[in-house]
Amino acid sequence: MRITALIILLLFISNVYTQNDDFECGTIAPSFEWEEAFQKLILKSSSEKNQDEVSINNYVIPIIFHIIHGGEVVGTFPNIHQNQINSQVTILNQDFSGNAYNSADYPATAFVNWVINQNIPSVNLDQNGRIKIADFNIQFCLATKDTIGNTLNEPGIDRINFNSKGWQNPNLFTTQSTMKNYLDSIIKPQSIWDVRKYLNVWITDKSSLLNYAGVSSVPPLSGIIDLPNNTTDSTDGIWCYTKAIGSYSLFPTGTYISQFIDGRTLTHEIGHYLGLRHIWGDTSCGNDFCNDTPPASDQNTGTPSYPQNPGTCTSPSNSPDGEMFMNFIDYTRGPSKYMFTIDQKTRAQTVMLNSPFRNQLGTHQLCSLANNIYELDDKNKIIVYPNPTDGNVSILIKNENIKKITIFNQIGIVIKTVKTNSFSIKNYNSGNYFILIETESKSHFAKILKL
Repeated sequence: MRITALIILLLFISNVYTQNDDFECGTIAPSFEWEEAFQKLILKSSSEKNQDEVSINNYVIPIIFHIIHGGEVVGTFPNIHQNQINSQVTILNQDFSGNAYNSADYPATAFVNWVINQNIPSVNLDQNGRIKIADFNIQFCLATKDTIGNTLNEPGIDRINFNSKGWQNPNLFTTQSTMKNYLDSIIKPQSIWDVRKYLNVWITDKSSLLNYAGVSSVPPLSGIIDLPNNTTDSTDGIWCYTKAIGSYSLFPTGTYISQFIDGRTLTHEIGHYLGLRHIWGDTSCGNDFCNDTPPASDQNTGTPSYPQNPGTCTSPSNSPDGEMFMNFIDYTRGPSKYMFTIDQKTRAQTVMLNSPFRNQLGTHQLCSLANNIYELDDKNKIIVYPNPTDGNVSILIKNENIKKITIFNQIGIVIKTVKTNSFSIKNYNSGNYFILIETESKSHFAKILKL
């Protein structure tokens, strides 16, 4: 009897642990009519360019995080610290630029046999013959101005006390339908910022009875009257569970479900916001309309090993290399995910060009590449983040290794030298600082504002 009870207890603990750490998504897949119209847009863009991919543009999307809380002190759950938000945007910019922090985990021969069997075009492949990890040419910045042009005290953050609004505590809603109705009828319409100028992200507490950690609206398309997922200009955007936001490794003093949280919940949901479908097509061996993602029999969870489930789909086949569990649009635990594909990029670029709620994002000077999140070099992408900062700074350079970083004050005096890609200026005065970044091949300069 005692052994049986112990087994039941262990199974219960295991089940709770899995539910708390694995990602579940509440986004509703768009309709057949939406997909039909979307495919026509992809074909139109491709034919206009007279090649197999749509025209590629660079986008910078301003984000406003609506932090819904009950009056807690800033820095305590669910009224989380600015740095937890900063760490989330760092992850987004890595993931959507093809530089995910764990992309080196991509197996050296991943999907190379499947690629040959399926005759995948060379534009979708990297130099090793694998499915290429895509750079979406889409980056994200924390909005610096509110809806009437005032400078935000905290970049990208709108803190809302639900008590002062007369709203109920979000954790009182115990079913997905009642929670969604609460968000769409109360929270979103009463707090949303112009969806043509900002990506709205609401983060709240939730009932422990709700398994999902994120829900996104699907991008509306002109001419489609029945907007997918009931998307309107008063509900468009993303909801996430507060404890699934940010990166434990970048900001370990934040509040997270577990130490495995690394910002991939929002990466996944922004994928839906940009028109991506789950890689299993929301049905066994379904269609996500991306030829370079192998079919999957269902969502993957946990931390799989490659190859995962080869042979589970036959028409088309995913043999012999299995399912792409490392894709951001699967359900695997964050540290197991690190890639989008070229066909997924095509969908995102098509959305940014055509959706009336997306095609003006980044055109209203609500944040800038040079002054907000990172400095951009035309040949080498340099991310200096967060900027402005209250002290902690991280630097990422594509395809180069950092040898030394030197930090100067406004009159050119060296205040610090480091040999890592992260450092702190917490103990220095507010103002502008200049950074010399030396790599094995060249030097780069960047500017950062200390708040």
